[in-house]
Amino acid sequence: MKSYFIDLFKYHAWANQKLIDELKSAGINEGTILKILSHLLLAEKTWLQRLKSEKYDNNFWIDLTLEDCSKLVENNELQINEYLSSLAESDFETKVKYTNSKGIEYTNTINEMLTHLSHHSSYHRGQIAKEMRRLGKEPVYTDYIAYLR
Repeated sequence: MKSYFIDLFKYHAWANQKLIDELKSAGINEGTILKILSHLLLAEKTWLQRLKSEKYDNNFWIDLTLEDCSKLVENNELQINEYLSSLAESDFETKVKYTNSKGIEYTNTINEMLTHLSHHSSYHRGQIAKEMRRLGKEPVYTDYIAYLR
């Protein structure tokens, strides 16, 4: 489980950075795409803080600059790698309590929370791809299989 999640989040960091690099080269630094990207990265940070039982801010709809997003990709990758490296195989079934953005308390296992985070990020990169196509731009190819190749 541990090696699976380490690889999975290396993929997410790769996909997020690839997306940022493409946005920079296309000159896209505002609008819906940046709003979605900001949310994706702030949510990654928040979920990691929840997993670590740290204080967190549930406001993950803040508009960031592309430069802020780039820094957040690097920081999230570092924090997630450190967190995953600190876990034992048996830790993935540990239950974590957290409060969602509406103030409702939930409890999920680390495994469930990491799985959610992975799907959440992929979902929003899909939204960004659709928005890029709407703007007449070629979406960034960030499929997992591309990362493996």
